[in-house]
Amino acid sequence: MSENEQPKEAEKTIYERDKTAKEPKPAADGPIAPIKPKPKIKKAFVAKKKTFTTDKPMEHRVRNIRMTSLESSKMIWETIVDYQKDLAQMEVDDPDKPYHDWEKVEKFFTRFAKKYSVCVSKALGGSLGWVHKEINTASETMNQELIDIIMKTDKFKIPKPIKTKLGFHIIMICESQIHIPKEKVKDEEKPFYF
Repeated sequence: MSENEQPKEAEKTIYERDKTAKEPKPAADGPIAPIKPKPKIKKAFVAKKKTFTTDKPMEHRVRNIRMTSLESSKMIWETIVDYQKDLAQMEVDDPDKPYHDWEKVEKFFTRFAKKYSVCVSKALGGSLGWVHKEINTASETMNQELIDIIMKTDKFKIPKPIKTKLGFHIIMICESQIHIPKEKVKDEEKPFYF
């Protein structure tokens, strides 16, 4: 081969080109742009709501605002529910946002209880402690009618004001757990929280 001659292509190449692939068409106004890979879309974690059923008795940590008139109790209930809705509408990238919102609502509820409640639990922010079916109803803070309503109420919901012989109640279920009577509690046994 001399210096002026160009190398020749072999008649039969080892690798055959794929004849089914489409030829890239050059753009009319410029060179071919490189094809960028599509980004993978990451799915956001969404916690599934699990229901918990048990035949064991439950107990709830409850807060209460007792009022003497229906109008005032409805007004306070609407204020608390509106605050809860406003918190839910705020967009934050926190996966624990519902729980943080519920803590804020509980603090808001506590402030209202300390200011407006006529119950003796007013000094404790309306806290009635842990309530279960077998609780003593001889106190002036609760009666059996209110306890039955508390046991039927869902967690994280504030029901409309409830009328009892004691007055109008706005209740809030803060926590729930399985009730273990005090006589049966051992050092290694602890209640199950959810």
